[in-house]
This record gives sequence, structure tokens and C-alpha cells, in this order.
Amino acid sequence: MIRSVAVIGVGAMGAPMAVNVHKAGFDLTVCDRNPAALAPFAKLGVTCVERAADCAGCDAVIVLVATPQQARAVVLGAEGLRAGLDGRTPMLVVMGTIAPETMRELAKELEPTGVGIVDAPVSGGPVKAQAGTLAIMMGGAADDVERLRPLMRAMGPAIFHCGPLGTGQATKIVNNLVGITTLMVAAEAYRIAGDNGIHLPDAIPVFEAGTGRNFFTAQAKDAPEAYSLWTATRADFDSIQSIVRKDIDLALAIGAGSGDLPFTKALRALLDGVGDETFETWRAVAAAPRQS
Repeated sequence: MIRSVAVIGVGAMGAPMAVNVHKAGFDLTVCDRNPAALAPFAKLGVTCVERAADCAGCDAVIVLVATPQQARAVVLGAEGLRAGLDGRTPMLVVMGTIAPETMRELAKELEPTGVGIVDAPVSGGPVKAQAGTLAIMMGGAADDVERLRPLMRAMGPAIFHCGPLGTGQATKIVNNLVGITTLMVAAEAYRIAGDNGIHLPDAIPVFEAGTGRNFFTAQAKDAPEAYSLWTATRADFDSIQSIVRKDIDLALAIGAGSGDLPFTKALRALLDGVGDETFETWRAVAAAPRQS
């Protein structure tokens, strides 16, 4: 049974997910190199550390960093999880989005240690992370997935076992390709709506019932709330754009044998030019009314 949990990386997604793990009653440790990210958890009485190696004593270790390079560093680096094992065998759960091949490389490196590994990337963004309603896509051995279900339920009710190690990541990458396309075009569509006198909370139910249905149409407040979080500062906007580009790069990498993919390539090229105009469009949607 999993009682103690470490979360490595408590940024925009990791922080609310860790809070929900804490609320669910697990003995929580959080790890981040940014003291400002750790401060709210220290106030909650949560154990705070700066080295991933110091998380090795927990039953499960969740990795929520943004890039494959960061994932390798926090697992295999000089101060990474492996360095602190000393015979202990926590369950490693990679919940950031990285390549399926990276998951298999991590598993191969950790095999001599006896540490089990599962991929469990999530979908829903910061809004659903805060609400504890994320969709979770898991790849790995069935026994490991079942052992982790109570922990996963602290972060979201929609838990899917997609298959062997790496399939959770592949599912998430394909999901992100569709989701990012919606993310980028929906902001422009909603701004056009507002500029034409359409009250967004009135229009959202129409989209939900029609062909415009997407992950922002379940509730009228979802789009303004999400774009507000992503435009709190220009740095926040630039950060999400960096992650979006990384995710499309992952889609192109795993789709290398799937033909030419002209629309995916065009989307990736378009993302290189995202700047002030898109930032202002997102801010306009963020400022839209959230209730009728």
C-alpha cells in the first residue's frame, strides 16, 4: 500500500496536484529547486527538499518536470532519485509529458535497482489540476497501475490504463496534438465572438451542443479561467508556449513513420511565430465574463 508520496516539480501543474495528494491524506514530500515554489508547502507542514535523491524513502515518487532532459536529471543525475536509493525501491511515476522511448530508457537504467516505473501523464491543464479532475493516462504493468490507482484518484477520476510502459505517453502526445490545435484557435474564435457582441457565457452552451464542442465548452468559465492563468504574466505565457512547442515536437517524433503530416508540421512552424498578438488575444479571452 502506498502511504508516502514525493512530488518532484511543483510548478503550475505540480503544485495543485501535490496539494490534492496532501488533501487525500498521503504523507507528502515535495521537491523543487525554487524556494518560492516550496514556501506554500512549508506553511502546510509538508516536508520540503531540493534534491530528488532525498525523495527515495517514499513509497511512490511522482516526477512532474517539463522536459525529457529534466526527467533524466531528476531520476539519473548526480543528485537524482537513483543516487538516494540505497537499496530502497519506490514506485516511480512519470507524470510530465516525455517521449515513450525516454520512458523505456529510464526503465532500462533503473532495472538493476528493482525500482518499478509507470508513465502517467495528465490532461486538463491547471484548472482541472486544481479541481482534482484531471484525466490520467497510464502505461506500465497492470499490477503497478492497480497499486497506484488510489494515489491517482487524488488527482483525477478518469484513469486509463493504455497498455505497456510508454503507451500512456504516446496517448497523451496524440491527445495534446488535438488539444493544442484547439487551444490556439479557440482563443481567436472567442475573441472574434466577443468583438461581434456575442456574450461568451451565452455562446459556450451552443458550442457544447454543436460542432464547436471542445475542452473549453463544458462550463462557460473554463476558457476565461484557463487563459487567465496562462497570461498572469508574459513569463507565464512564454512558458506555456515553450511547453506547447515541446509537445508538438514529441508528436512529430513519434509520428515520423506516419507519413508527411503537413498540418502538424504547419502547426509547429506557426508556433515559432507566436508573440504579442496571441498574448493580447489570450488576455482578451481571459477578461471575458465567466457567467451569464
